[in-house]
Amino acid sequence: MTEPAEKPHPVLERYYALDPERRRPARLIVALIAVLAGVLLLLLAVPRLFAAIELLDARSTAERAEVDGAKLTAAQLESTAGALQHALEWQDDADLAALLAAVRLVQATRADPPERATERLMQASDAAKRAVRLSPAHPTAWTLLAMAQQDLDPRQPLFHDALQRAIAVAPYDPRYRLQRVEMACRYWHQIDAPTRQLASAEIRILAARDLNALAALAKRSYGLQAVRDALANDAALLERFDAVYIALP
Repeated sequence: MTEPAEKPHPVLERYYALDPERRRPARLIVALIAVLAGVLLLLLAVPRLFAAIELLDARSTAERAEVDGAKLTAAQLESTAGALQHALEWQDDADLAALLAAVRLVQATRADPPERATERLMQASDAAKRAVRLSPAHPTAWTLLAMAQQDLDPRQPLFHDALQRAIAVAPYDPRYRLQRVEMACRYWHQIDAPTRQLASAEIRILAARDLNALAALAKRSYGLQAVRDALANDAALLERFDAVYIALP
């Protein structure tokens, strides 16, 4: 016994009953809608595509600024900052915010007049704050925030808190180690004992790698006592450090 054939939907019956000339406009409307949808998707995708390409170059330049910003031109820095700022308008990313803070700090060192430097430092501080809001244990953002706040006003509690967090979250991260140690030495008596222990570990790392750089840092930051405290358990290393420090001009 054969099963009865399934009857098409009444609407389809009426559609297929139309002659080809009457069906053509319906097909054209469907095709037009599909084309318009494709164009709309393309219009939405193209800006993101160009932004992503621009961001690749900006990220590379910003990472160079972290290592040696002095080698970058003012135009490169401004272009990089603009690209990072644009990217942060459509995505929340702690790493991008930290890179923007790093670029703004480099710009602040070159700014003239002083009011322009203050503006750049505020921008760096804002970018670093955004980074730590997105990632409270970010390895560089707290250091960048402390660096910006140190130049703005180290008497503010925000600087003290940022410095302690910078040392606590990344005591063995090589990025910005010199800056962290220099700030720790300069404000040694304002950081608590656990933070001083972590900073001492970074001081010993620097001592093992470059005593000359550490001695210059200690003199620049008035941090001789901090360094001697950190090296107190290694008499031979402390003696070598003292000799290098005394020989400084």
